[in-house]
Amino acid sequence: MRAYILPHPPIAVPEVGGDETRRIEATEKAFAKAAEDIAGYDPETIVVISPHNPMYSDAFYIAKGQGGTGNLAQFGAPQPSVYYRYDTELADEIAGLCVQFGIPAAYTEEGADNIDHGTVVPLYYVNQKLGVDGTAPYKIVRIAPSLLPDDTLYDMGYLIERAIAHVGRRAVIIASGDLSHKLREDGPYGYIKEGPEFDRLVTDVMKSGKLEDFTHIDKKINDLSANCGYPGFVMLAGALQDYKITPDFQSYEGVFGVGYAICIFGCENWYVRLAKTSLETYITEGRELSDKDSVGFPAFFTKEKAGVFVCIKKRGELRGCIGTILPSYEDTFRETCALAISAGTCDPRFSPVTAEELGELEYTVDVMGEPSAADISQLDEKRYGVIVSCGRRRGLLLPNLEGVDSVAEQIDIARRKGGIGPAEDIDIERFTVERHT
Repeated sequence: MRAYILPHPPIAVPEVGGDETRRIEATEKAFAKAAEDIAGYDPETIVVISPHNPMYSDAFYIAKGQGGTGNLAQFGAPQPSVYYRYDTELADEIAGLCVQFGIPAAYTEEGADNIDHGTVVPLYYVNQKLGVDGTAPYKIVRIAPSLLPDDTLYDMGYLIERAIAHVGRRAVIIASGDLSHKLREDGPYGYIKEGPEFDRLVTDVMKSGKLEDFTHIDKKINDLSANCGYPGFVMLAGALQDYKITPDFQSYEGVFGVGYAICIFGCENWYVRLAKTSLETYITEGRELSDKDSVGFPAFFTKEKAGVFVCIKKRGELRGCIGTILPSYEDTFRETCALAISAGTCDPRFSPVTAEELGELEYTVDVMGEPSAADISQLDEKRYGVIVSCGRRRGLLLPNLEGVDSVAEQIDIARRKGGIGPAEDIDIERFTVERHT
């Protein structure tokens, strides 16, 4: 996953700003750099957290529908106009998790047809980079922050990331927001000393990569600064808590009395990092990771238990995949370590991974939910994995696999993996996974 903090000044779009756009040259160049980074990542979906969506004080807005059109006609630029398709599966999952965990959300078609400028401006440069003409090649999810407490904003961000993992989406998250609007006497809201102070504090957090520190910013400074980015920034912090963050701070300007900051966040998933470290340590040093090695990883690894599948690819081709349906070790740290080694050295379909190959390998770690009995009508090959059983024979297939496009295919493959004939009676279980890439 990749993540970004981007501003949304319409004046940054040449069709709106004209010659004035040149006055924020650093912002313009940083937008182009972020767009290049996003295009290079080739996301399936871009989640945009924008305060200019319909925004409620006591709930998070999630746009519902098939898609909407975005342009800057209200700022005098009806072109370019782009149609954005909504990722309905991901939006459904986010909304469902909100219900499950008691996070107030309004999953509504209100404002869904017309894309807000807080979404349009950050995507403008992405579309320029991709040569978009008419319909964006990626899908989007539109979410608005709320005026709920910081811990709820943080939890909502985490649910967004969990939903992305559940549906296995290659996704980008953009927190769209301007900083203080009180940087200059001739600015839109005048000047107050807390304006530049807020911007300094926020950009320091961006540069550090310790995004949880957003919540440590003095509330009085935050409130007086007249910014529109803070709630989205806290949500982004919550979304990235399972990742090792590498910040790449690009720019900050306040030329027009409003702070514009751009930061790119490299996000290395902790599960993937653990699997990679485990296999590389085993092959290069001949040892397994110990409790001492767990100190460098988040505490949740040693507090949770789950079945885990580790899959390894080389140049897009499977190189090894082994996992457990239910946990075999006392925590997910040991589970992931052991299965990464097994996937790389014990998969009977492949020869063991060599030291020379390590730099070419890509890892996917699926953390298993607990299986439950199901019938065929309750299956979905994209969302649920399946286990079919006949006596002691059992076959398992993970969800959302390339080339598996129906429940019937999923059941058939699982049967064959378990050595179960097409006419034999089977029991079916389904399970969810959190996919970490």
